[in-house]
Amino acid sequence: LALARLESYDGARKVLNKALEAVPTEVAIWVAAIKLEEAHGHGERCDKLMGRALKWLEQHDVVTEREVWLPEAEAAERAGSPLTCHAIVK
Repeated sequence: LALARLESYDGARKVLNKALEAVPTEVAIWVAAIKLEEAHGHGERCDKLMGRALKWLEQHDVVTEREVWLPEAEAAERAGSPLTCHAIVK
């Protein structure tokens, strides 16, 4: 995730996609991908990406209870990512 912050937008997307290939059940990677889209003006992708995350996690029997996601939403809001926060809470 730290490497993604150092990359250009396209580079960061590639890093996060590789991270998701390696560890697709890691919530923090999905949230980082959503934040990246928001930060680069692609807010319309936030809800779609969150939907993909939930679908993927459900297909792989990963618990996606609100208690897991709410701290991520709160952190996104504090970090100035309201669309990410909304996508998570929605």
